[in-house]
Amino acid sequence: MNIDRETITKVMAMYGSSVVGIILGFSISIFNTSILGKEAFGDYKFIETVFRFIASLVSVGIFISITRMLAITKDNLFKHNLIGFFVLSLIAASFIGIILLIAFSYLEPIFFSNNLGHIIRKYAFIIFAILGNISLGEVLKGLNKIYTLAILNSIPAAAYLILANMYNNYNTIYLEDVLLIYYGLGLIFLIFIVFRLKPKFNIDKSLFKAVLNENSTNGRPIYYGSLAGVATTNIAGFTISYFLNNTQVGFYTLAMTVCSPLLIVPSVLGTTFFKKFATSEFIPKKVFLFSIIATIIALLIFFLFIEKVFLLFYSKDYFPVINIAKVLIFGFMLHGYGDLINRFLGARGKGKILRNVAFMVGFVNILGYLILVKYFGVMGAIITSIVASGLYLLMMYYYYLKFTKKYKYV
Repeated sequence: MNIDRETITKVMAMYGSSVVGIILGFSISIFNTSILGKEAFGDYKFIETVFRFIASLVSVGIFISITRMLAITKDNLFKHNLIGFFVLSLIAASFIGIILLIAFSYLEPIFFSNNLGHIIRKYAFIIFAILGNISLGEVLKGLNKIYTLAILNSIPAAAYLILANMYNNYNTIYLEDVLLIYYGLGLIFLIFIVFRLKPKFNIDKSLFKAVLNENSTNGRPIYYGSLAGVATTNIAGFTISYFLNNTQVGFYTLAMTVCSPLLIVPSVLGTTFFKKFATSEFIPKKVFLFSIIATIIALLIFFLFIEKVFLLFYSKDYFPVINIAKVLIFGFMLHGYGDLINRFLGARGKGKILRNVAFMVGFVNILGYLILVKYFGVMGAIITSIVASGLYLLMMYYYYLKFTKKYKYV
């Protein structure tokens, strides 16, 4: 697989936007923690956890299937019809998500003492923005529209900071305002980008059948794996809230934000090379090497500056986040390396492999977040994250070696 100048340019564009996105993400977390306080910030993160968990339930693999089909097709008309299929699927899945959220909102007071059910019902519509942002990112990856993806990763966040700061100058911002402004802007940008992709809605029987076929062989197995591997990570937010409180949920999720830069290099490489991976026999050694070296450098920088930088922007109320992040960071490093291989195997249509790995990771997540959190609190969640990420990387690398072995002597 050749790494041409255009690919390098896209890597740099995606990397740059990811850096900007991380800076904006930190800026948003700084702003939100300062205006909400640790209790309301914890409630906000709990609500986000609920919405993201529901979003992970309703896609049934369709968006993953469309992404791969977009990556391998050369028929321009077929691409636009696939985008139209994506839009209709997003609308249908979001309405199902709204129904599930409303149902959960009435059950929530039975299991949790935070009384947030009325807010979940009132803002159930923002599932469109959450699910749309996740799925559109996948579609843009399949289309290799890296520059548009870069815009999606940065502009809505920047718009939120500007608008929320302007609003805060004249009004007191509450939790509901944060939800409405942040995800309302996300929904606006989502609609704008989808419109720019020029979807066509000539959804005939052959297209429907093609998507279902791809979904049965690749998308749905990955979806099942996603439920097991990715969705189960959200269990931490529920169990920490149940066994402890939403303040601790806020600390843990903020630590995840602090650790997120460790995922940037593998994620950028996997996203940028996704279309090339679809027809490649190996991940180039240069891609592997760059990912390893850059992540280790980022880890060293993290430990050198985490305390000074964190205390420069966050109040002392959030000091426990530093100790959480110092341990949790190793799980993020391992997971990042695994994600790079995940993108390669996903591009090659190895959904069943990804499903099997995710089932094992999900099993560890469920046991850890249910049992270890009960007895060890937030530290139990940290241990679970590191063990699950280590298992994820080992299994991904094993299947990568197994898959590429047949090309070794070609």
